[in-house]
Parts: sequence; C-alpha cells; structure tokens
Amino acid sequence: MPQHDLLISGGHVVTFDPQIGDLPQGDVLIRDGRITAVGADLAPRAPGARVVDARGRLVMPGLVDTHRHVWQGALGGHTGQVSLSGYSRAVIAGLAPHYTPEDLYAGTLWGALQALNAGITTVADWSHNLSTPRHADANVRALHDSGIRGVFLYGGPGPDGLAFFGVPAPQHPADARRVQAEHFPDGISGRLRMGLALRGPAFTTPETTKNDFAFARKLGLPISVHVGMAGFPDSVETLDKLGLLGPDINHVHATQLSDREFDLIADTGGSISLSPSVDMLMALGTYPATGHALARGIAAGLSVDTTTGSGTDLFTEMRLALAAERSRANADAVSRHEAVEDVELNQRDMLKLATLDAARVWHLDHEVGSITPGKQADVTVVDMRPPHLNGFGDPVATLVMGAGAADVETVVVGGEILKAGGILVGPVAEHARELMHESRVNLRDRTGQNAS
Repeated sequence: MPQHDLLISGGHVVTFDPQIGDLPQGDVLIRDGRITAVGADLAPRAPGARVVDARGRLVMPGLVDTHRHVWQGALGGHTGQVSLSGYSRAVIAGLAPHYTPEDLYAGTLWGALQALNAGITTVADWSHNLSTPRHADANVRALHDSGIRGVFLYGGPGPDGLAFFGVPAPQHPADARRVQAEHFPDGISGRLRMGLALRGPAFTTPETTKNDFAFARKLGLPISVHVGMAGFPDSVETLDKLGLLGPDINHVHATQLSDREFDLIADTGGSISLSPSVDMLMALGTYPATGHALARGIAAGLSVDTTTGSGTDLFTEMRLALAAERSRANADAVSRHEAVEDVELNQRDMLKLATLDAARVWHLDHEVGSITPGKQADVTVVDMRPPHLNGFGDPVATLVMGAGAADVETVVVGGEILKAGGILVGPVAEHARELMHESRVNLRDRTGQNAS
C-alpha cells in the first residue's frame, strides 16, 4: 500500500458526499491508500508527497461498472449487427470453447485495463468462461495483476461446457468452493471480493436454480443473475415462487420486467445492473430499466456488459441511459404531439448511477463511490480543457454529455496511480498488449477466423 501522501490539487471536485458537496476549486489528500481530507489549500503531511495538478480538471469518485464480462477484453468489434442470439452463437458457442487459461488471462487483463483506462476503478466481473480450475485461477490472477478493484463472479461453464446453459443442466461448478478457500479465505483478497454468477430461471431449470442459489448462500457469496430480457419472461416471478429473492441478488438487465417484478425486487432489497448499450443494441428490451428502478428506490448502477459489440466506457452508458429514459417517460405525450414542458433526471443523476449508486449495488458504498475521508482512495480525474469539454455551464453536465476514455487523465485505485498524463502506468500495460495480440492470433488460428 502506498505510504507517501498523494495530493490532487486545484480541481473541480465532485464528491457525492452530502456533507461536502462540490468544490469548484478543491484538493483531495490521500495517505496509505485512503482519502484523509477534502477541502481547499490542503498540504501534504509527509515528505516525498506526490502532487497531481488538477487545475482545469474535474475530480470525481472512480467509476464503478456493475456488470461486465471482463474476459472478453480482446474481442472488441467481434459482434456488430447481432441480437443476443447472434452474440451467443458468435462468442459463447463460437469462441469461448477455444479459450485456454492463457487466453483467459490475456483477455481479462486487457479487459480490466480497458476499464481502468476509461476511469473505471471497480468492476463486477461476470466470468462465464471458466471451463477448468486453471481458467478460474487465470481470471483471478489477471484481475489482481491489473490493479483494479472488483467483484469476481464465478460463473460457468465448468467441465460440462456449453451444456451449462440449458435443460437439463449440471450443477454450478463446485470449483467455486476451492477458489473461495484458496483465493478469498478472508473474504477479501487484495482489492477483490468474490461472488457467484448464476444462470437463473432464464437459462436452466427451477430445480437447478434452487440448487445454485443454495450453493451460493452456503458459501455466503453474493449472487448475480440475468433477468427480464426479451424472450426470457417471468424470471423474477419464478425466483419469487421458489422463495429465492433477497438482498444478496444483483438482477442484470431487467428491461422486460412487469411492475410486480420490479416491486418484488424493491421489496426484497435486490439491486439492478443497467446496460443501456447492450439492452438496446442487442434488442434485450425497448428501454433500459433506469426509470423503473429509480422510481422504486432500487439500488441500480450502470454497466458496460460485453465489449464485443459496444464500447468500453461508462460515459457512453450515462448518455444513453439519460436519453432513453427521457424518451420512455415522454413517449405518450410525444405520440399525442404534445409539447413537453419538463423532463425528468439530469446528468448528475447519471454520474451518480456510475459512482455512488453503482457502489451500493454491490454493497461497497461504505468503501468507494464518493470522495469521502476514510474511504478507499479511488479517484478519477478528467481533463476538462479540450474544446469539447470546456463548457459554459455545469461541469458535470458537460462531462456526462461529452467525455470519453481519452479524456481521463489520471486514475487512482487505493492510492496507487494507474493512469497518469492520459497513459496507463507501469510495465503491465505493455505486456498486456503483447499477450492480447498473441491470444488473438491463436484464437483466429483455432477457429479459422484469420485476420483480413
């Protein structure tokens, strides 16, 4: 853990701490991996302090991605004009079975660095290409090596391959018990925690679902499950009938849920991961579940999901979530050709869905999600000086509507600088690039998908 002070000085600080608020020109002081003070004209308390000049920048909590298949980091652009079915054929059936542990390590490391490069300091990694224990170990090791904070969600398919998804179905891989014992004996391993990525009613039988949930709860691990996608109805209703709903469940997508199903999630304390790009591009639903979740006070956060046919950053997801929700909320009035006087939600709501609210999804808000003294020093600094971000009005509105990964100048995780001057820091980044390119070549050779 870093021992010297780190001072982020002179930026427009957006804390999401209700007691501190925004500081138009403020400092963030970090020591031993945690935020120690937020205010004006702060000074380091120890010699050898590093100072990050944040003048002309926006300083905010590190972004939190609540649902991402990080192992697919090397597969950008592989699925363009596809639905969920097309994605499943191309990636889950077409490429996943050809992954060696070395490929999984390379893809996960590159995917985690993609997230860090975009200012994402915490990621929930829904890992569903763990065909052997060596694959699982490679996945955990890659997350560790990247330096990102995260929740490793142990998924399938285990030794039964793609039969993991379908009917009849095998049990969730028992290797998850070994991974917990070896890698997470104290619950936390470095910056990582563990959970289970379960199939749920959409992808297996009720009996297998009950067994999977019992397995997760016996291990004391949080659960993430896909629900409410077009073509896969009544997932939450089924979980309710099976008596399985609870505050330990993260419900992914939830685009096609009924009002009753949203109410069930709210009543049982579950959370929702919103994936606006994938929800709409892959036709999982008409609109993301943003408004339904917020109206009921459900803990909800934004996510990238898969990078095989969408972007790698949460700025895009913020814009899409805002536009889609305003469109959904005003669709009836617009269809009657009525002029709409007021619109709901603003850009700050979207940034909160990518920081503090997203941290609440995984019960991490006591550690990350706001710039609060005592919390982990996970901070993202965005350069607001370029023409597209040098705005007249609210810097948060400007950031949400215009920023991208290239504008992220500095990324700090646990007090450690992982991106500086707009470039990922350390030898792991260049090594990851080499591994990723080598993996791509090998995957193309194994599948006959040679580069054009």
